[in-house]
This record gives sequence, C-alpha cells and structure tokens, in this order.
Amino acid sequence: MIIGDKFILPCYIILLFLTFVDIIIPIHPACMTVIFTSILVFIGSLLSSKIFTETPKEEIQSMKQKDALLFPVYGSIVLFGLFVLINYFNKDYINILFRFYFTFLGACSIGSLINEKICDRNEFKKYTNEVLFTIPEIYFINEKKIEVNKLDIFTFCLGMIVGLLYFFFENWYLNNILGIAFCVFGIENLSLGKYQNGLILLGLLFFYDIFWVFFTPVMVTVAKNIKGPIKLMFPKKLNPIVDKDYNMIGLGDIVIPGVYVALMLRIDIYLYKKVNNNVWTGIKFFSRHLKYFLVTFLGYIIGIISTLIVMYVFNHAQPALLYLVPGTLIPSTLTAVFSGEFKQLWDYDEEKIQKEEMEKLSKDNKKDDKKKSEENDNEKKRVIEDDDDDEKERIKEKKD
Repeated sequence: MIIGDKFILPCYIILLFLTFVDIIIPIHPACMTVIFTSILVFIGSLLSSKIFTETPKEEIQSMKQKDALLFPVYGSIVLFGLFVLINYFNKDYINILFRFYFTFLGACSIGSLINEKICDRNEFKKYTNEVLFTIPEIYFINEKKIEVNKLDIFTFCLGMIVGLLYFFFENWYLNNILGIAFCVFGIENLSLGKYQNGLILLGLLFFYDIFWVFFTPVMVTVAKNIKGPIKLMFPKKLNPIVDKDYNMIGLGDIVIPGVYVALMLRIDIYLYKKVNNNVWTGIKFFSRHLKYFLVTFLGYIIGIISTLIVMYVFNHAQPALLYLVPGTLIPSTLTAVFSGEFKQLWDYDEEKIQKEEMEKLSKDNKKDDKKKSEENDNEKKRVIEDDDDDEKERIKEKKD
C-alpha cells in the first residue's frame, strides 16, 4: 500500500462510526482514547505531507525557534488565566462565551477541511474564481490577507451546522466531532519546520505538563470546568457507578506530539525525494523509507497506552506529555543516530527546502514559457513562409 490520501476518508469514517456506536454500545474509554488519538495523528500527518508530495503553491510559514521557546510561557499564562476566571467569576457565563467562540472556530475548521477535499473538483472550481471580499491581516489570528470566495462561504455554512448543533445541544459526541476537526486542522497546518524546534518545544512542554498536573490543581480544574472542545471525552459507561464521568485527553496532547510525528513523515518524504532526483512516486506504508515516521508514530501510540495504564493503576490524572515526549523524541533521534543521518535531521529546514523548490519551479516555468514562445514564433515563421511560397506559386502560375 502506498501512503497517501486514500487512507484519509476511511479513517474519518472509522472515527465517526465509533463515535456514534459508542452512544449505543459501550466501548471501553481507554480503547477509544488510543484509537482516536492514533488515527487523528495519522490523518493530520498525511495531510501535512502535501507540501512535499504536491506542487508547492506558496511558501510555508514554519514555527520559529523563538516561538518554540515562548510557547510554554504563553500556554501557562492562558492556563492560569482560565483557572483564575473559573475561581473568581461565574463559570456558567465563561462557558457561554466559550460556546460562542468554539461554535465559530469549529465552523471554520470543519469548513476548511471540507473545502480542502472538494476545491480541486471540476464541479466546484468555478466557485473559487470570484473573490467576494478580503479579510485583512489581524495580529495573532492571521498573518496575511485572506481572500474569501463562494466555495469558502458554502463550506463555512456546512461547518456552522455542526457548530450550531454543538452550541444548542452541547454533548460529548458533538464535542468530539469539533475536537476531531481542531486536531486535524492543527496538525496539518502547524509546521515545526525544523527538528531543532520540535526538540525545544516538546522538551519544554514535557516540564510544563508535569508542573501544572502534578504540582498544582490548575490543569485538572480547567479541564473539568471548561465546557468546550478543548479535549476529547469518552464516557465511562462500563462502570455504572460513574456513568456520567468521562475519560478526557486534551487536544494539546494530540496536536503537539502530532505535529512532531508529521514532521518526521515530511523528513522521510524529503529524504526519499533526495535520493530519487526530487521525484515523488509514493512510498509503501511499511517501507524503510518511512523509518522516522513509523518509529515516531509507534512511540506515540506506546506513550498514550503508557499514560492510560499509569492513570488506571494510580487512579490519578496523568500529564500525557510525560510519556508522549520521550515516546516520540527518543525513537526518532536514536533512528537518526544509528542510521548515520543525525546531521541531516539536525540541519533539516523546511522553509529553506521549499524556497529552493519554488525557485527551481519558477525557473522551470520560465524555461517552459520561453520554449513555448519560441515554438509559437517558429510556428508563425513557418506559416509566413508557407504563405510566401503559396504567393510565389500563384504568381508563377499566372506568368505561365
């Protein structure tokens, strides 16, 4: 099997099927957690790989080293801010605000995922030609202007249907549907850019998670009191005593390690193209060319399982990154060391690589344009020469 888009739709179907089956037939929440987190990381990784498997359309925006260093600081400020709000203000009003926010954000995320799947289909392309309006740059939200077309409006409305269902009915499975969209969108679009950035980000968040879960009540309090799709929820239906209780895993425990797993897949693809004259023909799923992705993805799954085992044994909430960070960083790093590719891994820079690819593509396009122009000129000359020959022939015939 060649790794690619054909895996994505079946994965979505499995997630939705399990979500609605779990409403009727209880599935152990630990099993649901492992399946959902693994599939979401897998889907997001596949979608993120398009920057190397498809012709680049625009330069990617990757995380800077400064962003990686400050991420835990910003995360701590937001987390503690929510904790203060919960303790000093009416949390019902806070949750109403969050429901508005996540309804809109969910509509955008779901709409974007649908748009991505249908925008290249012939029947929908005509709706992408006309720009209806432009959203200007907004600090901290979008770094560049966004042109909105008819297809964007249509897919946003489809996403808004799910968002409004969540807003009015607010239950765990609608929460999870929005959570699925947020996770996939986040892993697909958040690019670490460098192995170094991943090392810094995951390393710092390792200590961030330990501190806020083990040494303070902040993380657990926020997770239990904020009603919004900031976590996946799986009801503990197998235990009749705690029928309304849930197993929860924060979206950050999926997205943050997920973007690192996605980075490893892109590195595999880059190295494959490098030894194949920059030609992408696809990689078989269980191939040595996917070594970084496979060991890191397997490490992520082992990390999730380890988190759940420790949580059940000690009956205490666990900082998932305590297990996920070593589970992803160690296998990928050791694989690079033992295969003699650590320097390539360390020096890997997506912005630089894609810039070079776009420059090469631009040169190739110029060559093609020049070639076409020369062919057109030659064709015109040939037509003119043929016309001259015909005119000479007519003159000759008249003389005769």
